[in-house]
Amino acid sequence: MPRFNISDDDAQGPLVVGIDIGSGGTRAAVYDVSGREVGRLTHKETHEFTVGDDGTSTIDADQVVQEIRTALGAVLGGELPGTVRGIGFDTFASSLIAVDAGGNALTPCITYADTRCHAQVTELASRLDVDELHERTGARLHSSYTAPRLTWLREEHPDVFSRTDRFMALGEYVAFKLLGTPALGTASAAWSGMIDRRTGEYVPELLEAVGVDLSMMGEALDPSDALPVADTPLAAEFPQLRDAVWLPVIGDGLAANMGIGALGSGTWGISTATSGAIRQLLDTEIASLPSGLWAYRVDQRRTLVGSAMSDCGRVLDWARFQLGIPEDIAETDTETLFSAPPSGGTPLVVPFFSGERGTKWRGTSRALFANVGASTTAEDMLRGSLEGVALSFLRIADQMREAGGEPERIVLSGGMTGAIPSWLHLLSDALGAPIDHVAVSRSTMRGAAVMALEQASPETSVAEVPVLGRVEPVAAHTEYYRERLERFEKLADLA
Repeated sequence: MPRFNISDDDAQGPLVVGIDIGSGGTRAAVYDVSGREVGRLTHKETHEFTVGDDGTSTIDADQVVQEIRTALGAVLGGELPGTVRGIGFDTFASSLIAVDAGGNALTPCITYADTRCHAQVTELASRLDVDELHERTGARLHSSYTAPRLTWLREEHPDVFSRTDRFMALGEYVAFKLLGTPALGTASAAWSGMIDRRTGEYVPELLEAVGVDLSMMGEALDPSDALPVADTPLAAEFPQLRDAVWLPVIGDGLAANMGIGALGSGTWGISTATSGAIRQLLDTEIASLPSGLWAYRVDQRRTLVGSAMSDCGRVLDWARFQLGIPEDIAETDTETLFSAPPSGGTPLVVPFFSGERGTKWRGTSRALFANVGASTTAEDMLRGSLEGVALSFLRIADQMREAGGEPERIVLSGGMTGAIPSWLHLLSDALGAPIDHVAVSRSTMRGAAVMALEQASPETSVAEVPVLGRVEPVAAHTEYYRERLERFEKLADLA
């Protein structure tokens, strides 16, 4: 995969720093005005979530702060080929830390994967109009979001709740510790599921339902509300950053889209990692949000709309382990398998191994297989499974078209497609649209840097992300998948 970087000698200012907090580590890198990594100025500190059988998924917030300091020290240690004017910052979306009046964390950072508030999701759903909330906030009532977590803390840990002065997202807490000022980006606040997607204000009914005062929640700041680093503890520690501004934190989904070049309202960005997603930055009003989508406010002009599935690359992993498909299966073999015309004899697979997210949010659903006979081979099952992934994308795409119209371009990246790029034949045929397979290392961190460049050098266009290949759809195959989707939906209703 291309590193999409340039040498120090070729770098042009102003420079920006990108910081990315993911599930597996903390990264930092220096980028020039084109949005490309400069030389070898990149560093990663690895970490893991603390998990438990009760649904716990946490990480020490102060550990993350120290990891950022270490990463910044590594990338800023030598002579830089220009002046740093901006710092872009993203974290895994949806996080929560209870902080006391002295600014100390009372809890570890509760991550998006923590499911201990399942009971509170059900309880809140019994008292609130969940469809109206979805339309208003752009988010479903789900254990990943903040409202049920706040309720869980209040009910299960009243001692912690009573000592809490402020509830912060991870990126907001990091800014507080490094700059002395908490900075919560609108795009991160939207991932709480508690702000109005049209106004950026917290929904009063939700605050009342969870028993939290507005003063305990961070103000949603747009990217243009960037904080000067000068005269902050961060500037004292890293003088190289004194001329920069710190952009309020954004979520990793937005950063991933921006990192792969899905910047304009006419472009869909598709991720094909362990999970999968389609996202689009819209600058038009979504009058009525389709039920299977989320819509996260970015700023006064833009909204990130899309939906996700839990099982994308995970389906390929399942096929490899359970069907005995070799991990190093030759590309020529998969090219033949996935470029062949579709067949009615292929197994129909609903690949909900980890439950269903978009479009119907049935978390208890499981995978189903139909049209499997004695002569069905492992290769047939592999094709059927990945056709099921393509159909999962198609049902999201249908609602995306309803919200924002037909895309002018689709760009796609992710480890699954890197492993078997030929599967794009299935996806392109299902969507009925050409797909550009793009590749850039550390795309999420690059997206944070691109966001910083919007403020540091708004008049400059960033470099185009390299296209590894384009796949064009076959019209007759598209008709097949449209009919196949009807059977998929009926089977999915039984999952």
